[in-house]
Amino acid sequence: MPFAKFALIKRWLLRAGLIFVFLTGIFWGIAQFWMPSLIKKEILSYGQAIGYEIDYQDLKISPLRLRLEVSRLHLAKRNGEKLLELKDAIFDLKWSRLVVGEIGFDEITLNQPKLLLERRAVNGQSNNQKIAWNWQEFIEAINKYNSSEDVGGSQNSPKISVDQFKVVDATLELSDASNQLKEALKPFSIELLEVANYDKNGVVNGVRGQYDLNLGALEILVPGVGKRISFNHVLMSGSLDNPEMDVLGVQLNLKLDGGSIQSHWDIHSKFKTIDGKVRVEHLPLQAFIPLIPANKDLLSQGGEMNAEVMIKVSAQGQLVSGELHLVDLSILEAGEKEPLLNAKNIDLNQFEYKSSPQSGRALLIDQVMVSEPSLRFDIDEKGFSNFRRLFSKDSAISASSDAAHKTLKNEVQTPFQFEVHTVKLREGNVHFSDFVMRPNFKVDIRRFNGTFLGIGNTPNQMASMEFDGVIAQTGSMRGKGQAAFNDPRRNNDLSMNFKNLPLTAFNPPVMTFAGYQIAAGRLSLNLNYRTKDGELTGNNQIIIKNVELGDEVPNFQGNKLPLGLAIALLEDSDNTIDVAIQIAGNVDAPDFSATGLVWQALSNVFANVTTAPFRVLASILGMSGDGGISAVPGEVAFLPEDQDRMEKYGEYLSNRPNATLDVVGTYDPILDKQELARAMADAAIFNDADIKLLPGEALDLPNLSDPKIASALKAAYAQYVGRIKLGQRLLTLPDNQARNEQLRSELIASMVITENDLHTLGVNRAKLAKDLLVKNHPSLDSRIQVVETKTVKAEKEGIPLEVDLRIK
Repeated sequence: MPFAKFALIKRWLLRAGLIFVFLTGIFWGIAQFWMPSLIKKEILSYGQAIGYEIDYQDLKISPLRLRLEVSRLHLAKRNGEKLLELKDAIFDLKWSRLVVGEIGFDEITLNQPKLLLERRAVNGQSNNQKIAWNWQEFIEAINKYNSSEDVGGSQNSPKISVDQFKVVDATLELSDASNQLKEALKPFSIELLEVANYDKNGVVNGVRGQYDLNLGALEILVPGVGKRISFNHVLMSGSLDNPEMDVLGVQLNLKLDGGSIQSHWDIHSKFKTIDGKVRVEHLPLQAFIPLIPANKDLLSQGGEMNAEVMIKVSAQGQLVSGELHLVDLSILEAGEKEPLLNAKNIDLNQFEYKSSPQSGRALLIDQVMVSEPSLRFDIDEKGFSNFRRLFSKDSAISASSDAAHKTLKNEVQTPFQFEVHTVKLREGNVHFSDFVMRPNFKVDIRRFNGTFLGIGNTPNQMASMEFDGVIAQTGSMRGKGQAAFNDPRRNNDLSMNFKNLPLTAFNPPVMTFAGYQIAAGRLSLNLNYRTKDGELTGNNQIIIKNVELGDEVPNFQGNKLPLGLAIALLEDSDNTIDVAIQIAGNVDAPDFSATGLVWQALSNVFANVTTAPFRVLASILGMSGDGGISAVPGEVAFLPEDQDRMEKYGEYLSNRPNATLDVVGTYDPILDKQELARAMADAAIFNDADIKLLPGEALDLPNLSDPKIASALKAAYAQYVGRIKLGQRLLTLPDNQARNEQLRSELIASMVITENDLHTLGVNRAKLAKDLLVKNHPSLDSRIQVVETKTVKAEKEGIPLEVDLRIK
């Protein structure tokens, strides 16, 4: 009995096996012979319906293994514009997923896909041109076709999962005619793991999975910049998940040449917001430095970036906040051996960028800390700085910018607010070179420290600053003040102090502009500059100690300044020169230069040492007027203010033991001849009136209505013109003021002035000038000499006195 049951079971099993083999054979036959042609027919029909050509060379189906192999697949528009080419693709389904009603793939592999992503103008409605991507058109065509189909009610979306998705040796071609962009990314690989369109609870509401993308070497042309960014090795990885309903979580990790960017993004479809967290570690800067817009390629010798950033994007605007740290930054100008800019560390602490349609854009930074920066600032043989050469725009670019501005001027521009609470520079260096000068001028500023507070572009906002450093090894620099960040040249108030600078370090400019070398000496400067709406006023105090002149520059072509005489006149008994120079100008003037104004004023001081030393002294002593000394025409006399000046000049010269002075007696042969006759006549009147005149005192005009003066006039007239002539005038003219004036005029006309009288007048003037100079300082007597007379032309102030300054 048991044996019979066993035989029955065996027969049933045999029949079932035969039926299974038969059905399997039929399924295999359908899959091998009928299914491929059906699938190809449906694909071709679908492509025609949406306006595209979808075709492939071969399709293999392995029904038992649930494998589908497609070779030579391509997707193109009817006009021949290709979107996708694929060497072959393999799809491995999972029985375990199919039996539970899920489309599950064990593995999907795409070999050598070539994807074209192109943006171009297409015809829209009413033949209007619009810009669109080719794949955007493809999706729109699919959506349009699907919306026209009658689906007969709602359907549940199937569950789809892929355990492993691979893309091998892929190529991506990117083309955008509007930006003149044409780029190819190849070859690269992608690997996605555990990809599904449902969450862990089985609800179909998105996509989740892990992915790995190996891009290999990557080089991309950045749109709008025209420069390439390249990496030797690029690896992308991450995952997708659905932490909750209507939320897609994206983990995106990038490895770029040893650096990494780790980020997580939460995309809220309901609220249409994106929240991101980005962490950057050891990202090399070499690839990004060439993107800096400059007229010459900029390179980097090293450096890396670290950052922690939070990003929020919504319909109300964007918010980016966090911290950024640059380490060992190095920027090199192509073709140069020395770096343009170095920095040990650049730290942006607590920055925040906000942008919204309502309030505009704003960048707020709490603190910027720059440690050990080093800057190279050069002026070439044509007088242009390296920064001007690198970043100034030429006329064509400026014209293009103006045209763009005119195009956008009617558009509403969102405001931009920029503010940095604190900027600190620590232990910096500046290497300055001027190749215009011969020899070339080079000076270093080391150990530069600066603190800047309240930097921002708010109108009328002033940023305060303090800084110090070491110049030319032994000199010190210190400054403080404030300036408007949005226009610092036109609005500022700065004070700077330089102490103990070696004069030998400034030999190139002195040799270039003055024609001398400096053998020794120390320089200190106290500078105060204030600019209000472009109008500059500056005070410069220049203190030079123990200066020693070296050799003259051979074959000097410029206007050689009399530095030796200037030193003798300006240097005091302590071997110190203390000169104050004021300047003024408008910074908006095309040829404005504060340094040029200072040098011009200083050059004028030096040049006037020989031509107008009294004018130089007046400038040094802060006197009003031009400082010149003028004698009263026709008299051996100086006005009281000129007498006071000469006494002060004498006091100043007494402390300059190396200076000697030759006083030149001067006279105007025309004006002095007339005025000397007038002075002699008036002196005779005062003498007969018994009015004593002080030496060097200018004559007053005689009061002819005074009886005593009128009587003296008659006595002088009788003495010089004659008694008979006087009697005739007294008998024939009425006794009044007019008669006295006529008598005085005839007395003046009777005075005979010879050339010797004029010469004596000049000599006596020079003697009087010497007496005034040595009045309170007898030691000057041996250093001031009266020399031969000289004819001059009278000025409105009188007869100018001339002197020659000499070195003892």
